Amino acid sequence: MRTIGILSLCLALAAASACAAEEAPAAPDVLELKSGERVEGRIVNETEFAYFVAIEGGEQRGIAKTRVKSLKRGAAPAAQPVAEPKAEAPQTPAPPAANPPAGNVPLFPPVKEAPEADELQALVAQLKDLGAPQRDLRAAALKRANDLGFRAVPVLLAMLRPENKQPPELRMGALRALTDLGPLDAQGAVTLGWAAMMEPDPEVRREAARTIRALKEDRAVEWILQFAVRDDARYRTPAALALREINDDRAFATLAGLIPMPTVNAANPGNGPTEVRRVDLPIGPHGTRMPIHLPTSDVIGTVENATSPPAEALKVIAQKDIGSLPGVWIAWLNEKVGTWTREERERSRKESLVNKIGNPHTGQ
Repeated sequence: MRTIGILSLCLALAAASACAAEEAPAAPDVLELKSGERVEGRIVNETEFAYFVAIEGGEQRGIAKTRVKSLKRGAAPAAQPVAEPKAEAPQTPAPPAANPPAGNVPLFPPVKEAPEADELQALVAQLKDLGAPQRDLRAAALKRANDLGFRAVPVLLAMLRPENKQPPELRMGALRALTDLGPLDAQGAVTLGWAAMMEPDPEVRREAARTIRALKEDRAVEWILQFAVRDDARYRTPAALALREINDDRAFATLAGLIPMPTVNAANPGNGPTEVRRVDLPIGPHGTRMPIHLPTSDVIGTVENATSPPAEALKVIAQKDIGSLPGVWIAWLNEKVGTWTREERERSRKESLVNKIGNPHTGQ
């Protein structure tokens, strides 16, 4: 009986030790960063460029590998000598998450200090399929961008920068993703305006204009307008083509309102004799003939504002040359927006001419 009691006591102690060993928490993974910070938690996912660590409170934090000075992976505590080690089935590593959270990874631009290149690549790797030829890959990348939300916006804008040399398909995909992530900040608006003007690929320029139109981004239109009124055609022509693609009638009205009236200064220094010619004018029921005095000597003078940058920009936008007077472009805009028809414009022009010459049949 005494032997049985001792044996029972030993089994009870062994079971208690085994339970304590099972209940002891696993040691955490410890990442020591180059900045001196220590991050403790459990690494739940690892990619080519970053670790994703689960820390207290259920939050997950992404840390670029270039920031890690050393990594100490935690291990389960050793079993007590009195308990046999429990054999565990090998665990299959979890597949990489389709959308690993970005956490506190610094974004670009803007930041006070330039981030490491690998940090950008870690985020670009999640969005690179925005330019994939397969529709399902593009749809999955677009969903990841929407899930990242505002954290993805600086990365998408960085894809449009010429020094990054991304393929045109990816830049177009980034612009489509930005359409769902608006409204943008001031820097994003300027980036869209630049892409609509200066992008080397015409399809990307057209997509940027469509994005500006979809987001109703007035700041981008204002940024383009300042180039449309420049004397330098190297900037004025791309700006006019971008405004043509955006098709904002308010921008066209602004350009038409900025056209100055031409001024002419003429003089006849010789004070020579004049030639008298009689012409028929549509005045009265049967017309009227009246003399017109024309100088016979040379007339000298200057003409100012014969043309202007806003008028030249409107010629590019309308794809036709109807002069450089503000009135003709205002009439063109009225026809474009449907305020006037062509017949109404012609009738208004004729009525205005009759009123100016004082036709007695108009009662004026």
